[in-house]
Amino acid sequence: LASLGHRALRVHVATVNAFPSSLCKYEESWSCLVDTIEDVKSLKADLDQIQADTELKEQVITYIWGACAQIRGELVFKARQKVPGSYAIPGHMTPQKVAENVQWMIKSCAFMYGGLDVEAKTFDKMAPFSNPIFKDLFISQWFSVKGEGIRFADAFKHIPNTTLALIATAVECALNSWHNGTRSQVKFSEMQFRTRYQFYMNKLERMQKDCPNWMKQFKKDLYESIWYTSSFYINI
Repeated sequence: LASLGHRALRVHVATVNAFPSSLCKYEESWSCLVDTIEDVKSLKADLDQIQADTELKEQVITYIWGACAQIRGELVFKARQKVPGSYAIPGHMTPQKVAENVQWMIKSCAFMYGGLDVEAKTFDKMAPFSNPIFKDLFISQWFSVKGEGIRFADAFKHIPNTTLALIATAVECALNSWHNGTRSQVKFSEMQFRTRYQFYMNKLERMQKDCPNWMKQFKKDLYESIWYTSSFYINI
């Protein structure tokens, strides 16, 4: 039963709220569990048993809440793997040049745009959240065989702003590992990166308000591209 709640919270973090407050640990965890088994009458007795046992309920909620750090950790691990190839880091650059380019990409948000040329320091300002790393991370995190994007397609099919903002935040964290020109470990901490996640969410909400038609088409095209590519690899 706890595993159902854990899985539900993973999907919630990916599609609704990537950094839920620890103050909402009990409310969020229990809500995910209740919603998951709402239509499964055979499990309601088990839920009542957990509800009546304070110690057991505490254990279940703690396990479910672990989904938050788990999914963010998985995503940033993949981002750290993909960043060097996606942005030619370090390539043939000196550590000083790596640091300069990484700092520029983060400060200007260039890393999230399509048409990025790091050497020339240019990017397509009309293509936000369109760098290929977004699609790559969507597929590797959520659209592999038995991935949550496939098993819970309804939650992902409209490409939630939450998911895009979470990917942007994870990529920024991975890029920060090269901030000084050589690779170091930057922890994907809730305290440091929740504000960055909100920064990207605000960007997306402004885009949704100012360019609703563009956003609708962008998300439709991205989702179709993700499905086409992931289906190709799954069927090999």
